[in-house]
Amino acid sequence: MPNLSRRSGRATRSELLKITQMGGAVSSVAMCPVSSRTLVAAVVEPKKVVVMNTQCGDRHHISITAQFLSELDTEQFSAERSLSWKKDFKTCTITISLPNDASRVVWHAKGDYFATFAPINSPNAIHIHQLSKCRSQAPFAKTKGTVAGVLFHPREPLLFVATHRHVRVYDLAKGQLKKKIISGSRWLSCMQIDTHGENVFLGGLDRTLSWIDLQMSSKPWRSVRHHSAAVRSVAYHLRYPLLASVSDDSSAVVYYAKVSVDSFKENELIPVRRLRAHTTQPDNLSILDAAFHPTQPWLVTAGADGLIALFTY
Repeated sequence: MPNLSRRSGRATRSELLKITQMGGAVSSVAMCPVSSRTLVAAVVEPKKVVVMNTQCGDRHHISITAQFLSELDTEQFSAERSLSWKKDFKTCTITISLPNDASRVVWHAKGDYFATFAPINSPNAIHIHQLSKCRSQAPFAKTKGTVAGVLFHPREPLLFVATHRHVRVYDLAKGQLKKKIISGSRWLSCMQIDTHGENVFLGGLDRTLSWIDLQMSSKPWRSVRHHSAAVRSVAYHLRYPLLASVSDDSSAVVYYAKVSVDSFKENELIPVRRLRAHTTQPDNLSILDAAFHPTQPWLVTAGADGLIALFTY
């Protein structure tokens, strides 16, 4: 049974700071990448995404975030009937109604745009939202299959869209397809890119983890199978050469993943450690998501068993 709350905590002390009742099952949570804003976006059933102030952390940042949210004008947005922006003037929480139940929310690196997607084959599968203008749009008239993942390029106006076997890279400024990536997997489940947007890491339900170096090819530079069940999430560290994959086999595999800056040398992918803290549930699900700490070599995993595990070096 999904929990209907969002929880904020301090990792260094295993301390729960705040519980917020969301009024529906929460399927995805993403912190705004701008460190001066204590913003979080959450996908909540039925059919909505909520943007709110976490009220946790630096008091000055909390105040800046509260001021930013209070100045947003949700009345200026007029679009299709299936999309609407509303603001609770007491809490300054923003609620966006969606045409479908989204499965995930992801931010652009600059913290103004964020995207939501549903695992369906429909023009309404993907929506891009601009927080400063309280505006949403469906960028595609159609999708080339069921959407498995969406990510923004960290520096360029590009959107990565993963379907069952391919990743398509779209130029949002020109509104056209720029590149088609062959995944090396029969059924993609997750996607991650590095801080420069030049390397794509893909996980599949067929247990495959693939690394695509876009400077070399649109095909995998390396594909490995170190799990005995489906790969559910892939994480790449912002600062260290660390890559992690998590699976329904109840394990997380951490790799030393060095991107070569010398064109005469290959990239390096070396499995370093297998970590276990979760159990497999009756529906055969286990670890569902993973994320690295932004500055420390720490890995956080979230499981279907209701546990969140923190692995430190």
